[in-house]
Amino acid sequence: MTPDADATGLILRWSPSYQPAWDATPDAYVAAGVVAPERTRRLLRADDARLEMKAYIGVRHSDPSRYGLPGEPRASFFLSVLLGKRTLFLHTHPTILAALDELRRTHAVLATQ
Repeated sequence: MTPDADATGLILRWSPSYQPAWDATPDAYVAAGVVAPERTRRLLRADDARLEMKAYIGVRHSDPSRYGLPGEPRASFFLSVLLGKRTLFLHTHPTILAALDELRRTHAVLATQ
């Protein structure tokens, strides 16, 4: 997809796998076969070369029973943010919008440092 740049210098590149209709339903990506069990799929890459920052938003599936642990299989969205080669964090989110919100807040803080 064509990259989108916002006024802050953050460039967003959405994957062809991204489905806006599924922003609140990560399980839809599993049901449609976009992400396989126990795998992840990146849906967005965000870059700000000035800050040497990159970030990924994606969907992940986990099934604790595969490891003999209790719990039901589930999918969730994730946000990972890197500064240079250092990972700042990897967080899960219930929706794409929640992940995007954290991405924008993190970018704003890094831009003021």
